[in-house]
Amino acid sequence: MSTESTNSDHVETSDQASKDPAKIEAEIEATREQLSETVEALSAKLDLKSQAQERVADAKRRAQETMNDPDARADALKQAAPVMAAIAVVAVLVGLLRRVAHR
Repeated sequence: MSTESTNSDHVETSDQASKDPAKIEAEIEATREQLSETVEALSAKLDLKSQAQERVADAKRRAQETMNDPDARADALKQAAPVMAAIAVVAVLVGLLRRVAHR
């Protein structure tokens, strides 16, 4: 029942709007604009290559800013030092294990 009343309300609204061509044109233009914005938003969400390029550009920009700021650079090196030490330890262990395995 509610569907029927909604449809009849819609018909009355449509009949009233059909009397004024300027209103119809304005509604069509507004609908086109909304549809265009929706399509653009969906396209942006689905463009993974563009999103990846934006993330890479952002990471490069942040890295450049970090390297240009002496305090930030020192902090970055302090954070990277333990990682680099761990990599060195792993490399030495792999080298030793290879030597032992080849004997």
